[in-house]
Amino acid sequence: MSMIRSTTGGVLRSYRSNLMHSFITLNKSRDTMLTQRNFNSYAEDPAAASRAFQMRRSLSRVESQYSVNNAVWAKYDTGFSAITGVQNLVKSRNEGDNAVAWDAVLRTLNDPSGDSRTALGKVLNQIADTVVQNMNTKYGETFIFAGADGLNVPFSFDASGKLLYRGVPVDAAVPDVLKDAASGIIKVNAQGEVDPAGTDYLKTAGTSVITVADYNQAGPDAPNVLKNADQTLYQVDKDGKPDPAGGYYLVVDNPPETISQADYEQAGKDVEKLKYMTEKEATFVDIGLGMKENGNQLIESSAFNSALQGVTFLGYGVDDEGDPKNIVSLLKKMGELCSTYKDEPWTTENQHYQEVNRLAGKLEDAMKRLDAEYTDLSAATVKVKNNGELLEESAYNLQEQIAAEEDVNMAEAISSFVWAQYCYNAALKVGNSILSQSLMDYLS
Repeated sequence: MSMIRSTTGGVLRSYRSNLMHSFITLNKSRDTMLTQRNFNSYAEDPAAASRAFQMRRSLSRVESQYSVNNAVWAKYDTGFSAITGVQNLVKSRNEGDNAVAWDAVLRTLNDPSGDSRTALGKVLNQIADTVVQNMNTKYGETFIFAGADGLNVPFSFDASGKLLYRGVPVDAAVPDVLKDAASGIIKVNAQGEVDPAGTDYLKTAGTSVITVADYNQAGPDAPNVLKNADQTLYQVDKDGKPDPAGGYYLVVDNPPETISQADYEQAGKDVEKLKYMTEKEATFVDIGLGMKENGNQLIESSAFNSALQGVTFLGYGVDDEGDPKNIVSLLKKMGELCSTYKDEPWTTENQHYQEVNRLAGKLEDAMKRLDAEYTDLSAATVKVKNNGELLEESAYNLQEQIAAEEDVNMAEAISSFVWAQYCYNAALKVGNSILSQSLMDYLS
């Protein structure tokens, strides 16, 4: 039978090792209880740490999308209020029963005269200015209705009083000019005469044709027709197209209305700018729609276009009759007619009354387009708000999952700490019984 001898040194070494183990266990339990986490380093639980990292990355992305979404919603909500104000100015009657745009137009057509017509003209001009002020509303430091260029004021007036949108005339249009199917645009000189050395183009809006026979028959009462630079009459066909043997003359104003080549080209550029801003320009943001790219090209359906173009609400360009589609331009034009021709008899036979009446119909069409855009903005605002609620719910769910992965059960953590503390204290008491006293214990 063999015997195992326990030496004092061996007992001490074993005791110190177990005591340190108890101390380490106590510290870990204390850290777990204080941090309330299942792990404090990747090495403690690689699998759980990996899952938690993925969820925290998703939470960070959702929180970023939620922040962007809230900013977009606040911008849209402010813009919605501004458009509501424009609608009230244009087509509603306010609480004080004061005249707003549509009411003022109706009063204008109800045979006002003198000072009354002048006052109504001023009302229309003031309302137009107020509409522009509403459309220049800012959210923070950004102009809401400036499209992708939120740092610069969207609507302004030039020196001649024309309304501009981001420096481009809202009533921009490429005029119809005299063209030859073979040689393109026909050049005219400053007098509006066909001249290959000319630098202008002839506007054909409002022109008509007259047969050569009728022109000759009219004699001294013949209308003014287009001439060549050598004063010979310029022939066209029945559709007003240049034709040396067309048998018709082109009836023009006296003098003919022309446009310089530079202005004609600039008009084309302005129209293209407006078309680009309203149809292609965008400010895409990530609000949780799965923003993705196909190569270097953004998949537009996966992002949200937060740009609001003011001219899509007020209208831009001109119609087939050459009248503006923009609400402000229409109000300004009617206001000018009322003020300029205040002393004329305002009857249905009056030319300027008829013009105001025609423009009133155009204003009604513009208000219908405003209503349609207003509805779209309302729907977009609701969409962004609902999306924010979904993002908020997603963030909450992710936080719950992260908590389930990382957070400890506090009842268990406290119990483990109390047990570890009990074991450590017990180990200290055992030490008192196995450690023999030395000379140092008797020294005072």
